[in-house]
Amino acid sequence: MDPAEIMHPARPGCMLRLVHGDAGGAMTNFQCDGCREPGKGGPRYTSGDLVLHTSCARATPALQQQLVEGVMELRLVAPAGGGVCSACYDTVRGFHYYCSRRTSKGEHPKLHPGCAKLPVSMALQSGDAFELRTEVSHRCSSCREMEGFYRPWCYRSTNPEQRMYLHVKCIKETQDEAEERMMVRLQERADRNVRMERRVCKTLVVMVRIVFRVLIGDPTPILIEGVNAIVSMAMP
Repeated sequence: MDPAEIMHPARPGCMLRLVHGDAGGAMTNFQCDGCREPGKGGPRYTSGDLVLHTSCARATPALQQQLVEGVMELRLVAPAGGGVCSACYDTVRGFHYYCSRRTSKGEHPKLHPGCAKLPVSMALQSGDAFELRTEVSHRCSSCREMEGFYRPWCYRSTNPEQRMYLHVKCIKETQDEAEERMMVRLQERADRNVRMERRVCKTLVVMVRIVFRVLIGDPTPILIEGVNAIVSMAMP
């Protein structure tokens, strides 16, 4: 459970207060004072005009992410030479975790605090299960891009007879789309020799909704959907 008040990790003396819900039922849009990424509703920490995702406000000095070899250290400012988050491939603009050990591709992994908390596996009520992978040899069901220069982390369904793939980046980019529009687009972009059933599209839409809310620190969808999620260990 998130504490009611905590100290701002980068502003000594600045106390942050936990806020739940949104006024009038409308989602509150904000820019996180930590990672500088947008936020949308859900629990968050505030102090005056400052707003932080819960994952940024409670970021530990170091953690061990299951998909990254070595310890990742919290850094409070963007890297001098620029860089992108290994999971979502968005620019790193503020708080992020950094690993000094290079990957097989010669990169130093960087993760937004929210991305560092992504579940490494999820089982939905529908019976479909997904695992988070650093790379896959198949096109994303949403954007139709595949491993190459473009390489954000990807959720892959575990059923070999009906694989589904979703980039973390695509989840962030499509979360505002209406459900029906998202389903139509998924069907339009499906392989020509593979008929994407409506049930499959619905499963992908559910994944988008759940993962995005987890990214911004809101566990509500997991509770509502009855999702069995194994969350990445954030071990100090």
